[in-house]
Amino acid sequence: MPSRTKGSEQELARIRSVIAGLVLAGTISLEAAAERLATSPRTLQRRLSNHGMTFWELVEDNRFKITSALLRETDLKVQEIAARLGYCTPSAFARAFTRWAGQSPNAYRKALTDRLSDAE
Repeated sequence: MPSRTKGSEQELARIRSVIAGLVLAGTISLEAAAERLATSPRTLQRRLSNHGMTFWELVEDNRFKITSALLRETDLKVQEIAARLGYCTPSAFARAFTRWAGQSPNAYRKALTDRLSDAE
């Protein structure tokens, strides 16, 4: 069972913050995250394992949260969002988003717009 002490929650929050920054910069790698956290890649993997997650699960979680916010709060094109998050192609990004949300990025944005229109 993953440990959940105050110190470990603070550590996880710091790791999440570093990974979010790297995702936004489009330069995500285990090595880059470990360097920013002043640790080795293996130690970072071990710390995340203690929290019951992997590095790439955390990256994907951050990508989904950032993507959702960008689709909700900006008029950026899907291609621009894909490039910002380090995807090689918009189609790779669309496949990943569909896996996360169960719908395409454009359908997700349209559903949000429709909900806002219905609320008015």
